[in-house]
Amino acid sequence: MGNVYVCDSGNYRVQLFIAGRQNGTTIAGFTNRPGQNSTLLGFAYSLTLDNQLNLYVADTTNHRVQKFLRY
Repeated sequence: MGNVYVCDSGNYRVQLFIAGRQNGTTIAGFTNRPGQNSTLLGFAYSLTLDNQLNLYVADTTNHRVQKFLRY
């Protein structure tokens, strides 16, 4: 599809860059706001998508893999 997902660990978020667009959209976490609840991230280290495009983020400082439903 040409889209790019980025773990922006220093800003506690995951961004989606849609093919052909220059600006990313934050799809998980909040910029400069670390946390432990279900919408916040501590240190997003890695990510993957399943076959239904659900997003799984390795949130290392919170010792979890956080699932975000299809965006």
